[in-house]
Amino acid sequence: MMLRSTGLFLALAATAFAVQADNLDINLGSNAASVNFSTSLTSTGLEGDLGYLHHTDQVDIGSAGLMVVGDSNPVGSPFIFAVGGKLFFISPKQNIGNGTVLGLGGRFNYTWPSYNRFTIGGELYYAPKIVSFNNADRYLQYGVNAGYEILRNAELYVGYRHISVAFTGTSTLTLDSTFMVGLNLSF
Repeated sequence: MMLRSTGLFLALAATAFAVQADNLDINLGSNAASVNFSTSLTSTGLEGDLGYLHHTDQVDIGSAGLMVVGDSNPVGSPFIFAVGGKLFFISPKQNIGNGTVLGLGGRFNYTWPSYNRFTIGGELYYAPKIVSFNNADRYLQYGVNAGYEILRNAELYVGYRHISVAFTGTSTLTLDSTFMVGLNLSF
């Protein structure tokens, strides 16, 4: 399974770099580090996403996703939404097995019109038992952040992230629950 997961991750990475890179997001918490790369796949708002989270005591999580990104107002809006799905490959440090889930959800970003360098954002992904495979039974990931654009293509932010999962025969485990500092680069 790990070989297939690695192959899928590398294939999506090659596709992403062959198109044009859009965002690189890096964030650090007290015991966790995360990197996420997203790119526009089409001019109509389809976006590909690859990510990796490492928590020193709890888990390693790889992800690959497809989202539709845009605003809901035809004349423009300070709200940008993304909806779609992500495939999460979960490898906890405890000896309870690995899991794969298809999380549905999305994210949003709001830029204050009169203070256009200040932003707030959030994300939510959920996978019930029906789309949880291997040893996983369900998955929940959510987070919020507030940022400031230090350059037009570089945003510094602070935020909070929570990730929990249930495996077969276990109660729900909190894999990450941390405040973080991050940098989002657009290019």
